[in-house]
Amino acid sequence: MPENQWGRDLWLLLAVSVPFIFLGVGSVSFLDPDEGMYGAIAREMAENGDWITPRFNGVRYLEKPPLHFWLSALTIAAFGPSEWAVRLWSGIPALGTALLLWRMGDWLYGRHAGLLAGLIFATSVGVFRYVRVAATDFLLVFSLTLSLFGFARSLLLGRGGRTDYLLFYLGAALAVLSKGLIGLVFPVVVAGLFLWFSRVDLKLGQVNLKRGLLLFFSLTLPWHLLAGWKNSGFLWFYFADNQFLRFLNTRAFIEDDVPIQTFSFLLVTLIWFFPWSLFLPVALRQGFPRSGLNLPANERLRLLVGLWALGVIGFFSFTSSKLEHYSLPALPALSLMAGGCWAQALAQPGPARALGWSLAVGAGISSLVGLGLVLFIDSLTPGAVFSVFAHLNVYYRILQEQGLEFPFSVRPLIPLLKWLGFILLAGPLTAIFLFRFRRLWHSFYVLVGIAAGIAILVFRLDFLVESHHSSKSAARILAAQSKPGDVIVHEGSLEYSAGLPFYTQRRIQVLNGKRGDLDFGSHYPEARGLFLDDVEFRRLWKGPQRVFLVTRSLVRKSILERLPKEEIFLIGQYDSRRLYANKPVSTLDGP
Repeated sequence: MPENQWGRDLWLLLAVSVPFIFLGVGSVSFLDPDEGMYGAIAREMAENGDWITPRFNGVRYLEKPPLHFWLSALTIAAFGPSEWAVRLWSGIPALGTALLLWRMGDWLYGRHAGLLAGLIFATSVGVFRYVRVAATDFLLVFSLTLSLFGFARSLLLGRGGRTDYLLFYLGAALAVLSKGLIGLVFPVVVAGLFLWFSRVDLKLGQVNLKRGLLLFFSLTLPWHLLAGWKNSGFLWFYFADNQFLRFLNTRAFIEDDVPIQTFSFLLVTLIWFFPWSLFLPVALRQGFPRSGLNLPANERLRLLVGLWALGVIGFFSFTSSKLEHYSLPALPALSLMAGGCWAQALAQPGPARALGWSLAVGAGISSLVGLGLVLFIDSLTPGAVFSVFAHLNVYYRILQEQGLEFPFSVRPLIPLLKWLGFILLAGPLTAIFLFRFRRLWHSFYVLVGIAAGIAILVFRLDFLVESHHSSKSAARILAAQSKPGDVIVHEGSLEYSAGLPFYTQRRIQVLNGKRGDLDFGSHYPEARGLFLDDVEFRRLWKGPQRVFLVTRSLVRKSILERLPKEEIFLIGQYDSRRLYANKPVSTLDGP
């Protein structure tokens, strides 16, 4: 690629990707469950200096590897605690993935393909939906992409030099430190299947096995060994229960997650890749080239891309413990195939016709969905909206399983859904109109515009649901009203108000919530007295200390129903959480 073209493509990729990935990353407070927990763990790590054992609310948290916590703790130490300091480590890996796809697409599919693949990835619904969530997923996505990028690069160079394939091992190591053993399984299995089916004659000496394993174990072993040494029972819990038994959905430690069914998982994968999933029927061919040993190396390596997508989606389709976002590591591979498909269409009439037919069919389906939203959205029932939310987010499946009602009014959601209907109706039809008149680049930009419109709606949705998911407003009252000797108690699993420790900088006691993410850590000595049952809570409530109770439960299902009314003082309702105290409000407002 000419140097001036290289520079233009890079600037275009950055100009589109950076707003999609980073705009508003700190505008919304932590949305629980989970987000506040990631922030609280990173904040505790930065403050207590223990980089081996992550802690949430002072309780050891050993379910996840530490890379995300390390990086977030560094940014908190450098810039102070904030939402963006934690979410940044979803955004930076996502941008890094787009840049890797830019180079990889250029190698495998030719001019324009890399730029298109990077743009497609950055503008996919799943990327801008999850890139604003503090989680480990995009570190895994980047690490897996880096590993297979290194594998493909080394095969293309074909020199077997001292540094070849080391990116493969580096990416695998980072993936293990991001998400656990699955970070090793994916690159090894995908690369192994490629070598098997492509019949590439690759000797062990060519892949720098000794240096690669030295690099891999130098990065991954120290933390695992130190964590096992400092935390008894860690190795069994972390490897056996949290990874193998989780895959089989037979964990010893109970968690609330409700898995998604396979059909719904595949459907949600199409949604996460929208609007580019409109082209998957044609694009998938780019991952499975015609067979033949005489193919150029770059064409043979396209099979690596197909196996990458198939491996990730197929693996999670067969497990009974999958969640809706587990398909995210497949999005880079799907983006490469879609980018290759578009690049061929820009260069040749034949592929352009096939791509046009795929767009026409996809636009027809999208338009019908959009028309339905526009015409019938006003008659949408809370149950129907609840069902949609439950397919897209495990939290709402948990609410359904617990027999709870949809926590929002449907009315504020109707304008967003109506705008979504207009976008799905008009956008793809405009794209197919431009495509038909050979305005392929214009058609592509319209699809990017569709993605931007949906991104704005997702952003607005975050603000609408913030009041239910965030504990920030209750935490501000607690931080202002509580004094060092006071006790703060959360009723139910603390994960559902995980932002409380982050925002209050206080240790929260937990009433009837000894399960899920804190279950394993609750067995260590420092957690003694932190988890309360009804008897212990009543004793504390009647004692001389000032006690605050934060609850999300209805009064009839709360401990409050079993306390004398004269001992309960309501401080206020703060979004979806109510705050009570065992002393009169006037006492709280003392001198």
